[in-house]
Amino acid sequence: MKTFVKQLSAVIPALLLASCADQGADKILYNASVWTVNPDQPEAEAVAIQNGQILAVGSEGEVMEYRTDGTEVIDLEGAFVLPGLQDNHVHFASAARFLEFNIMQSSTQDEFVERIEDVTTRLEEGEWILGGFWGAYDEWAAGTAGGEGAARFTPDMSLVEDLTREYPVFIRRFDSSEFAVNRRALEEVGLDPDHPEAEGVEFETDQDGRPTGIVTGERVTEVFSPHIPDDFSRERRLEQTRNALAEMAKYGVTTVSDMSDDTQVELYRELEENGELTARIHYRYHLERWEELAEDGVQPGSGSERLRFGSLKGHIDGIMGNSTARFFEPYDHQPDQRGSWRRLMLSEDGEPDPDQFLDYMVNADQAGLQLTIHAIGDEANNLLLDLYERMEEHNGERDRRFRLVHAQVMQDEDIERMGQLGMIAEVQPIHLSDDMRWMEERIGTERSEGAYAFRSIDESGAMLSFGTDWPGTAASEYPINPMLGLYAATTRKTLQGEPEGGWFPDEKIDMETAVEAYTYNTAYANHMEHMVGSIQPGLQADLSVWEDSVFELSPEDMLENKTLYTLIDGKVVYRRD
Repeated sequence: MKTFVKQLSAVIPALLLASCADQGADKILYNASVWTVNPDQPEAEAVAIQNGQILAVGSEGEVMEYRTDGTEVIDLEGAFVLPGLQDNHVHFASAARFLEFNIMQSSTQDEFVERIEDVTTRLEEGEWILGGFWGAYDEWAAGTAGGEGAARFTPDMSLVEDLTREYPVFIRRFDSSEFAVNRRALEEVGLDPDHPEAEGVEFETDQDGRPTGIVTGERVTEVFSPHIPDDFSRERRLEQTRNALAEMAKYGVTTVSDMSDDTQVELYRELEENGELTARIHYRYHLERWEELAEDGVQPGSGSERLRFGSLKGHIDGIMGNSTARFFEPYDHQPDQRGSWRRLMLSEDGEPDPDQFLDYMVNADQAGLQLTIHAIGDEANNLLLDLYERMEEHNGERDRRFRLVHAQVMQDEDIERMGQLGMIAEVQPIHLSDDMRWMEERIGTERSEGAYAFRSIDESGAMLSFGTDWPGTAASEYPINPMLGLYAATTRKTLQGEPEGGWFPDEKIDMETAVEAYTYNTAYANHMEHMVGSIQPGLQADLSVWEDSVFELSPEDMLENKTLYTLIDGKVVYRRD
């Protein structure tokens, strides 16, 4: 294990341990296989909890000494216990909407109708149905390495007209090349549902000349968007938030790093005040808002135990899904394209201006705020490392816990430099299982060798931190389930087990390293290792209980591993029937 893990026990306040030791436990979990992520005591059989904190960890006999008449005792019947999983990267508001309605992986009209029927049962009349993102897996079936394309799917709107009479529908294909609308949406926009006409918009018709609901053209969003509310109602968003929190708990996830909108922060606060916030949120504002946080005196760890602030998120380049990640050399499938720089990297005249981005970094860093910066292509990662070195030279060395977000494609020398600079690699292993479908087609084999190079990153001395990027992009779905990430990092295969032996298998990591990346390392990246991320006395009792040990399951069986319990502050927030 790394030095930063070996220092873990130093965070436990000695006085707290002494005071807890004289008290009985509120709850005891026993007859379990406990993996603590504490190198001084890696395995145990039981855990005692008192006042939301871990009171004792050890053998069943040792822990049962803390049992009193009022102790709740749970026999886990040999189940596997991990710290609550820490997801380093989610877009919570988007995930909440995506859970409410999406047809990204729908390939039949029956599936489409079922999803529409489901969402209409949960909405007030008049609410818009948005999103959709159909067709994302038409070219490559989900979970394959390519070559097994799914049939092209387009929703048949005639099948849902009766279901959606009171709900305007405006949904899109994943690449926004097509949209689908119902009659109610056309009425809301002021168009004749039987003979819609709008400049720059093409309305597909059937053989009888009737509109099918499929819409294309350069002005589609311009025509429809002004009539669609900027946001859902507060009650709808609250319900979406509760559903998304329940989805996290279902998969043993107790902490996420989020970067949603200000309304989502207000919803978190409301739920926390009402005792309904069943997870810890490490929240990140956009980089350009550093001055607001600095003026309010915000530092990493500001806020409450459930809702914490002090970090900022910035972007250097685009993404791999739509070939906008920035590379030194052109894409193989688009020889005239090298990718794009993001807004804060561009001057007013649209030209790249790294010094402008550096100013944001230097100012935010001087204010003591934590920087987490998105970089995906090899040129983007190279530039970000250059900017970091210049920032450190300007501001001096300190405990920054700088998070290089995604680190998807890097040159060998930059991986080594990342380790030398002591950075945290905020990576999402599920990207690997999904992107390998088309990665070599886009950037070739040689550059792909530096993609998702988890072992090289770990061996460089950088800290690996894991998450999901939940819910994904418009082109890919990334579920919150951490078993998918552990599987991807240790096998380097698609979820269907391809290719045999793994994709660039030298970059596999072992399960112990992967678990650390999903627990203690991400807690450390969040400035929360003194609270959560391992199972030892004095820390908060955030735990996930699984049917089987990830150290004993085959890769295929690991994908089917189920959460039995999820606890936060010792309270059960999920229990499988």
